[in-house]
Amino acid sequence: MIKFIKNAKQIAHQKMDDVNAELSTKFSNIIEFLSQNTDAAPEPRNQNIITGSEEHIEKLAHTFSNSRTKKPPSKPQTQQDMMVLFILENYFNVPTKKINKAISWHRYAMGAENIIGELLERYIADNLEDEGWIWCSGSIVKSVDFIYPDQNNNWRMLQIKNRDNSEKSSSAAIRNHTSISKWYRTFSKKPGDNWNNFPITDAQNNLSENGFREFVNDYLTSIKEDE
Repeated sequence: MIKFIKNAKQIAHQKMDDVNAELSTKFSNIIEFLSQNTDAAPEPRNQNIITGSEEHIEKLAHTFSNSRTKKPPSKPQTQQDMMVLFILENYFNVPTKKINKAISWHRYAMGAENIIGELLERYIADNLEDEGWIWCSGSIVKSVDFIYPDQNNNWRMLQIKNRDNSEKSSSAAIRNHTSISKWYRTFSKKPGDNWNNFPITDAQNNLSENGFREFVNDYLTSIKEDE
């Protein structure tokens, strides 16, 4: 049975003070949440570290902070399957001289697609964290992207997805036994967006597809300026 150490919240605050003091309160609240909902705690990658231990909390502090650092989109670095080129040429009639260009653009598209989910979380965090919600950056809470302690000391939980078909079955199973709200941005079978159904009604007026586009533009622009 998973059990967090005594005074985990206070220890979490101290650990984050050493990493990024601006995040100490948010991180300590997340550790308090995990202490009360241990099934949502991620297992340490290092099998020698005990879940809920002081060392585990310290590792999570670094993950939580580092995941908030801006990062650019990047092309996948995996080796290209040559059969893809063969099918492009022999079924889709892509000219041989244009196949390498097609593959290159495909990699750029994959890089863009891979970062949209994170950009979506950043955009929502930019709007929700001022209202007391906490972005669980670094996936340090299983199947939950945002948490919020309500006035009755109960936790509200939110899981967001970019598309209505992007949820893993394991995530759905965890959510079905909890009070996690779920929301997705776009539809896989029809055009349009789903912002008007965002489950936090107080935030609906501040969130939109145009707002998301502007946020992503500013985010990418700032990265380019820093390069």
